[in-house]
Amino acid sequence: DESKPRELTQYFKELEYLFRDCGITDHTQMKEYVARYIIYNTVETWMDLPEFMATTTPIGNQAPTAISYKNWKEAVIHLYSGTEESMCYMVNELHQLVQDNFDLSAYTLGTFLTYYPEFQKISRWLLQHSKIYTNKERCLFQQSIPTLLWAKIARQLKILKPTHHLEDPYDVKDVYKAGNWHLKGTDMSLGILHAKKILPVTTQPQVANNTVTTNSYIKKEDMEATISAAVASAITHIETMINTQLSTPRTPNAANSLCHSCGELGHTMSRGRCNTLEQYIHLGQVRHSADSKVVLSTGASILNYPELKSY
Repeated sequence: DESKPRELTQYFKELEYLFRDCGITDHTQMKEYVARYIIYNTVETWMDLPEFMATTTPIGNQAPTAISYKNWKEAVIHLYSGTEESMCYMVNELHQLVQDNFDLSAYTLGTFLTYYPEFQKISRWLLQHSKIYTNKERCLFQQSIPTLLWAKIARQLKILKPTHHLEDPYDVKDVYKAGNWHLKGTDMSLGILHAKKILPVTTQPQVANNTVTTNSYIKKEDMEATISAAVASAITHIETMINTQLSTPRTPNAANSLCHSCGELGHTMSRGRCNTLEQYIHLGQVRHSADSKVVLSTGASILNYPELKSY
């Protein structure tokens, strides 16, 4: 498959194993066998290379010999970008995988079990070729865990590893084990890698002879729209309740009212309601001020000890 150049070297390795097992050593025959298992257009490209049928220049009385299978194999590999051993994986591929995993809305144990080997495959290769270092690998794995799940994992690891330094990222294996523990009971269906994104496998149960397709993957945009609609509805409901309360006049319950003049229940200090207060007013000891407050005859405020508040 020309869209997967990384598989080319593995294709040659498998055929070379069979060549050794069957005792095939002729270079021209080996080239022909390699070209037999690929599509026609690719066969034409590979067989048109000069190294396929070219021969070495004879020296003296020696007969010309065909260019070796190894030289032709190297020429074929150079036709495709990404087949070089030093370019098997790139750091930005690992970053993209991390971002894709973090962006998933519905995260299950099956998705996690699919993601972890893919992360390990790329990160291990980058570590072996000194493209990244261990701390970088650990940080990226932690960053790939969705926020809610990572909060649970972090709390668990703080308890299990109390001496772990706060600035040091946790080991990838420890994070993986904790993630497995917290995701127990979720969907176990293994996800599949599609267009560099991890999606859960679609199940198709048979109901009444009609195939019904269910997918546990929820689009991020759909979830955001649902949440936004729910929040907007809640805000509207709260605003309606507040407006209703503000527009409804409050009617005090006279039976539970306490008079601050005489201290008895059943009435207040409003004009003409408290007989004791009316007597004080009649005797000239107190009066109503311009703002309808009860004050002394001199105009001084009456303090409510111990709070020292004016009536």
